[in-house]
Amino acid sequence: MKNLKENITKQKIFDFCIRDFVKGGYARSSIRNIAKGTGVSTGGIYYYFSSKDKIAQFLYDNATEFVLNKIKSGIKKARHNDREALKSIIYNLFDMTESDPYLIEFILYVKHKDFLPSAPPICSSKPFEYIKNFIKERIKAGVFRDLDIVIISSLIMGPIIRIIQLKMDGLISGDIRIYTEPLLDSIIISIFNNQI
Repeated sequence: MKNLKENITKQKIFDFCIRDFVKGGYARSSIRNIAKGTGVSTGGIYYYFSSKDKIAQFLYDNATEFVLNKIKSGIKKARHNDREALKSIIYNLFDMTESDPYLIEFILYVKHKDFLPSAPPICSSKPFEYIKNFIKERIKAGVFRDLDIVIISSLIMGPIIRIIQLKMDGLISGDIRIYTEPLLDSIIISIFNNQI
């Protein structure tokens, strides 16, 4: 029972702080504001987190882990179908943007170094390292063209991030998941050895 209550409380803190850090910035957030926004007492916040820095680390770790797990599960479901694996990366990132825009904005656009100086740059975080390893394996297997990893990563992630950015900026009003197939086809043309 204690673990359930702890998980519910931490989830409340996570959900509120993701929005609060994105909307107002880390520096403007306070433990008092977090307590008010979550309905958890200030003492309750300090029970789980000794400081706002610890909350920020909790957000970063959990957000990157969530994105990593979505990407991993999508690639695993593709079962060695490279086109479907790549499609799952695109679709899952677009789906998370639609279903949880604050999470994606926190991952992609919040300047983590401002409050987590030891955090790796987002392009070196676990989800993006996993994608890089996927790319390296596909190059080695001869599926992707033998290009520099930076080039292939940019050809995959650059357009995905740009479409997400257009959505976040309000320049795309509809559901961005509809761009999955056209974007996938364009990426395949640029990186696959044989078009499938």
